[in-house]
Amino acid sequence: MLKKEMLRFVEDVLPDLNINEVQTINQGWDNDILIINKELVFRFPKSEQFLTQVQDECIILEQLALKEPVLKIPRYEMLYSGGKLKAVKYSFLQGKSLNENSIKDISKNPENAKVISDFLSKLHSISPSELKKTQLHTIHTLNYWKTLYASVKNHVFPILNSQQHDEVNEVFINFISNYPKFSYKKAVIHGDLSASNMLYDEEDGCLSGIIDFTDAQIGDPAFDFAGLYWNFGPDFTKKVLSYYCTNESKGLLFDRVSSFYGLQPVFHEWLHAIKTNQKMDWKSTFEKFSGLRNGANNF
Repeated sequence: MLKKEMLRFVEDVLPDLNINEVQTINQGWDNDILIINKELVFRFPKSEQFLTQVQDECIILEQLALKEPVLKIPRYEMLYSGGKLKAVKYSFLQGKSLNENSIKDISKNPENAKVISDFLSKLHSISPSELKKTQLHTIHTLNYWKTLYASVKNHVFPILNSQQHDEVNEVFINFISNYPKFSYKKAVIHGDLSASNMLYDEEDGCLSGIIDFTDAQIGDPAFDFAGLYWNFGPDFTKKVLSYYCTNESKGLLFDRVSSFYGLQPVFHEWLHAIKTNQKMDWKSTFEKFSGLRNGANNF
């Protein structure tokens, strides 16, 4: 949506709002974002599908807020036009999305592992019975992972050498063959808990909030540790797990993270780079993939 269209809508629904500063974010796949005065955020879903998702997000966030996570989360207010949901509004959350420099610093403060664990423990404890009004379902099915594997073989393998083929094949085959053993493990998951969706206070070195619940679904709780593993490494992931509340063996959960979930972000990076003709440092990304695959000890 164009900036002027978003502004016109905001002026119509909030005619008394004084607008002094405007920022737009349009590069996302799901939503167009309008930020007013660094105080209010307006999210405009780009399609009917994303309108449904944002309604589901509202319900999830309401349930999560009742559990009072330490990290701040958005509190959505739905905005309508002509009786139809058009956007959601929430208070601007202070902090910056993590960048490469702050990623290196985050593990220095032990409180960061505790607050992430608190967030995940409370999110994963939401009962599916509390979400009956949503259309949440499992996206990461066995067919989903098989389709991703086929895409990697078709589009990425021509760029990799035979030894690299063997490594990727082994990761996928082991995961897919073991999928039936843990596929019954289900919880409400964030679905994209990567560095870009974590807000960080640079002054005190603390995480301050979690944003973007667009990819929330019913899935394996281990998946929400994928971004931690890929961005921050096995040691920090283990630290988060040490505080995490679960009835499952943390060793088994960590095994799924270190052997597959925490590695699979690179497959999406590669495919996206190929699809959009972006430059990719194939050597360094594969070295990171290989290092994380071979460098993790048991929990």
